[in-house]
Amino acid sequence: MLHVTADAIALGREVADKDAAIAQVGDLMVQAGFMDPGYIDSMRGREQEANTLLGNGIAIPHGLQKDRELIHRTGVAVLQVPAGVDWKDGEKAHVIVGIAARSDEHIRILSNLTDVLADETLARDLAQTDDVNLLLAALNGDTAPAEPVRLSDYEYQSVVHYPAGAGLHARPATFFTELAATFEADVRVRNGDRSADGQSMSALLRLGVTGGCELVVSTQGPQAEEALAALTAAIRDGLGDSGEPEEAPVAATERAYAGVCCRGIAAAPGIAVGPLMTWHSTEVVLQEEAGEPAVEQARLRQAVAAATAEIDDLVRHAEAHQQRDEAGIFSAHRGLLADPDLLQRAEQALTAGVSAPVAWWHCIQKEVESLRALVDERLAGRASDMEDVGVRVLRHLDPSAVRTRALELGEPGILVAHDLTPTETATLDRDRVLGFVTAVGGPTSHTAILARSLGIPALVGMGPEVLNLRSEQAIVDAAAGLLVTDPTDQDLKLAEVVCAQATRDHQRAWDSRFEPALTRDAERIEVVGNIGSAAEAQAVVDHGGEGVGLLRTEFLFLGRDSAPDEDEQYAEYRAMIEALNGFPLIIRTLDIGGDKQVPYLNLQAEDNPFLGVRGIRLCLREEALFRTQLRAIYRASRHGPVKIMFPMVGLLEELRQARALAESARIEVGADPVDLGIMIEVPSAVALADAFAQEADFFSIGTNDLTQYTLAMDRMHPALAAQADALHPAVLRMIQLTCEAAARHGRWVGVCGGVAAEPLAACILAGLGVNELSMNAAAIPAVKLALRQARLSDCRTLARQALTRTTAAEVQALDLQADAGEADHD
Repeated sequence: MLHVTADAIALGREVADKDAAIAQVGDLMVQAGFMDPGYIDSMRGREQEANTLLGNGIAIPHGLQKDRELIHRTGVAVLQVPAGVDWKDGEKAHVIVGIAARSDEHIRILSNLTDVLADETLARDLAQTDDVNLLLAALNGDTAPAEPVRLSDYEYQSVVHYPAGAGLHARPATFFTELAATFEADVRVRNGDRSADGQSMSALLRLGVTGGCELVVSTQGPQAEEALAALTAAIRDGLGDSGEPEEAPVAATERAYAGVCCRGIAAAPGIAVGPLMTWHSTEVVLQEEAGEPAVEQARLRQAVAAATAEIDDLVRHAEAHQQRDEAGIFSAHRGLLADPDLLQRAEQALTAGVSAPVAWWHCIQKEVESLRALVDERLAGRASDMEDVGVRVLRHLDPSAVRTRALELGEPGILVAHDLTPTETATLDRDRVLGFVTAVGGPTSHTAILARSLGIPALVGMGPEVLNLRSEQAIVDAAAGLLVTDPTDQDLKLAEVVCAQATRDHQRAWDSRFEPALTRDAERIEVVGNIGSAAEAQAVVDHGGEGVGLLRTEFLFLGRDSAPDEDEQYAEYRAMIEALNGFPLIIRTLDIGGDKQVPYLNLQAEDNPFLGVRGIRLCLREEALFRTQLRAIYRASRHGPVKIMFPMVGLLEELRQARALAESARIEVGADPVDLGIMIEVPSAVALADAFAQEADFFSIGTNDLTQYTLAMDRMHPALAAQADALHPAVLRMIQLTCEAAARHGRWVGVCGGVAAEPLAACILAGLGVNELSMNAAAIPAVKLALRQARLSDCRTLARQALTRTTAAEVQALDLQADAGEADHD
């Protein structure tokens, strides 16, 4: 585990400017043997691309990805400049944390900086201290539910079904309230007899909206109609929530233990062995004495503002380190604090003469009780988020009100708690907390999501009796859903074997992530990433991706009042190309339709937007918009390898028109030709694959859309979504036909749908003739390892077996080795 050492810290330095500061901290890292002197120039180069000042006087200069070979080993050095040095736009840096990173070992130290960013006093102390131990410590880290409220609907109304999946939890509720706030209109949402203000996140959560619920959205005011159209479309679209990180990726496994077994709900995968340690984290003692209501109101608003600023820092930190789950969770916390209804109810209590801490905490506890009383497990799990933000504000109102018992572990072990807030979970020491179990909670809570992100095995919802358990040795087996106390020697041996195998598998995948996905019979499958930003491009490279198979460009066009101009698009595409450092980038042109709200396009609402003007049809209709995007892409192509991909192509004439416009744009900017491919997403493209292969340079199969069009199942439909499976034999036959047509004409085929990220599916797709698999960055190491462990000949046999099945479930039950062997003997 990486630690900052005293000899890598320089206190009380004076520097003339930022360049000199980088030189000095770089010299410290060179002297420590972390890197070559040439890496200092790389650190200067990074400053030209991005601001490394995190806030509160802390900067983290580091080099460019392309210069990583200049690093000998991962290390961190610290330069303290008490007087400060101008870093960015007049802001000064006092603590300069230089980073040379060959791997992710330094992330823990950066996580520890989160506490400093949220604590101005500590940041100031670190900037001025002459005690090196202070810096070392900072960096190394030593009620009953309310009755339903039925309000009258507003003048303009629309009935909409909430999509299948997670329900209206914190993050989509944040999305909804932020969108509602952009219109000059009052918004109300009703679920049965419960109504909520559409700009109140806490009120929306209390509605208890689950997948498939029928909602009534109503509006009034100057922009009532526009607001209603945008909000209902956003609900149908899922409110920006894919739901993917919410699902606990833990399969049920039967294992027999002789010790005392307590069953819980698997929240994060893995297995851990160690002593049980019960922790009661906080106790709240409120100050009863109150000042004048106006004084107490000012105290409360100031505390909420300070807590919001803390969360803003946490969001920025998470985004800077590509921790998307963490960023989303803390953004939802920010939404809770921005809820006008929550603050209004707390302020109303102040008029009764109570103190701000009492009013605030009473309001929070009522919200917590209401959320915990909800039937839906996922929504009830948001009570922990509400309590988390409540405590955060309370600390600013009265630091003595929240008495936190520090988690002091004499030895590594298994943590037992009533519950853990997301903040508590995010700050757990992974080296000390081997696993945790809680009395309450669910597998889709933000605490569970963070546990999975941190790689900490966890069981939740075990009941209050778990707090009374004592055991010098215990086993948390998340896959089996068991906490085993007083395990036998045989139990411990079983756990050791399972744990060792899981560790080896994960480590093996990670350690070999930069090796090509070369099958055992020497056939190479390219494994690349799906992205929507430059940061995600960097994450793909860091996880062993060999390029980007899908850049979704919609992020540039949505959520704004005018289209991005050519220069803005060029700058974004160039940043991604440079982040890939020579790896290829496939850019999909704009893919939106009547289901999206894009004010400047004046898109008409369609009865069935999935069969309307979307994808390439829209681009051909909006020729000026399309030409601007093509010009920007061709300009960016001078900086690295680029391919262009057209979405939702179903007719040959669509491809021909798109190619003609692309060629015209290329000539205008004087760029070299690039490959032009199409997405295979509709049955007509499969049926005409031979013809398309003569005019397109490559195919990329979008299995998400191809599945819903092939099976005639809306993947967001509450009753059908579970059946819309890309491994259905009907979909696999469409992929087979596409690959066969491409092979006849010497074209390559990629897959960029979600199914590519599943190791079994990856082997089936390779067996069908797919040459490239594109997925989220986190899935890349495991998929590459699965392909390296397989023979392409066995993958082909497995694919043939899959094509003989009649349901997706039968395909998912296949096993690469067993079914390949079975077929060999047929």
